[in-house]
Amino acid sequence: MLNRLSFIILFLFMSSGEVYSQFLNQKDLEKKRIELTNEIKNIQNLITSSKNEKKLVIENIENLNYKLDLQNEVIKIINNELNIISNSIHNNQLKNSQLLEAQELLKSQYGEMILRSYKTRSKTGKLMFIFSSANFKQAVKRIQYFKQYSDYQSSQLQKIKKNTAELKTLNNQLREERNRQQVLINNNQKLKTNINTQIVDKNSLLQSISSNQRKYIREITSNQKKTAEIDKQIQRIIALAIAESNKKKNISSKVFDLTPEAKILSNNFMSNKGKLPWPVEKGYVTLRYGKQRHPVVKTATIQSNGIRIMTSSSQKVRSIFTGVVYRIISSKSGAKTILIQHGNFFTVYKNLSNIYVKKGDVISTKQDLGEIITNKNSGQTILSFSLFKDNKTENPLLWLGKK
Repeated sequence: MLNRLSFIILFLFMSSGEVYSQFLNQKDLEKKRIELTNEIKNIQNLITSSKNEKKLVIENIENLNYKLDLQNEVIKIINNELNIISNSIHNNQLKNSQLLEAQELLKSQYGEMILRSYKTRSKTGKLMFIFSSANFKQAVKRIQYFKQYSDYQSSQLQKIKKNTAELKTLNNQLREERNRQQVLINNNQKLKTNINTQIVDKNSLLQSISSNQRKYIREITSNQKKTAEIDKQIQRIIALAIAESNKKKNISSKVFDLTPEAKILSNNFMSNKGKLPWPVEKGYVTLRYGKQRHPVVKTATIQSNGIRIMTSSSQKVRSIFTGVVYRIISSKSGAKTILIQHGNFFTVYKNLSNIYVKKGDVISTKQDLGEIITNKNSGQTILSFSLFKDNKTENPLLWLGKK
């Protein structure tokens, strides 16, 4: 019986550590869910304020796509939370059964001791048992036996009281977990219903585009020309950097002839392919790399030398790796572009304001570079990010880590 009780106590001790670990994971998920929920509210405010603007149809679809992406992410997080709560409920139910079993054992042992004490309750009998000792040493041992027996009775009673309190706490915890589980299930259902509504709105906007495709294609073509001009300027700057670097060694090449230090930096950059941090903490990719159909106006074809990331107005842009600020470009509109050199690699961050760095600064990984401009008309905050190896563009999504 004592061995069985020891096993139960050991199980309860081990399960308490597991519950603590789950609690930490659940807190992290809850924090992330709250952050995303707030971002969903922000993007919804953006959609509400611009939905009557007929000229912002493409931007509204992008906003809806961003919101749908965030909502699906919240659903994933809620499902993870539900899994943790379900496991916790299962473990607590098992723990509850173990506690009840331990309680029954303790009560049974305590009952036997009380019965035994009742049968030998005569003080005279105890005294006679002590006085009938063969010697003083045996008498002391018999006195100690009665004391230990009494102490053991008290300890068993305390264990019963402690177990009773733990059972009460555990039952309250189970009730709270089931309530929290139901709240999350309801939230999940509301999100799924809202997603269906958003999809209807999105399809309605897409229908309005299909009825006036020429207008939107002209708009996309115009924006493509502006983007291409900036891209050509960036490529000229990088080509000049290669020429100046190789001129010192009388080398004619379209790629960098690196110094030993630059070669180490370049190799470190390359070894982190697929693991580099994102240039913003959170965001939604609205445009991918390469020649492709426009993500909204499917009849239009576009060429993208990088990616576009929609994010919140509070987000700052950060360097994805250690490097040196090679150039800061200012456009006529006031938007700034930062080029950071990492050996024979360049990372380019467009559509910035309030720059925190200057040409020649040594930059560390994740160091803030500046703020992303929020478009006054659409309310969108979009970073254009591209990556070059020597003077050739690379797909940034192959270099950045998984979000």
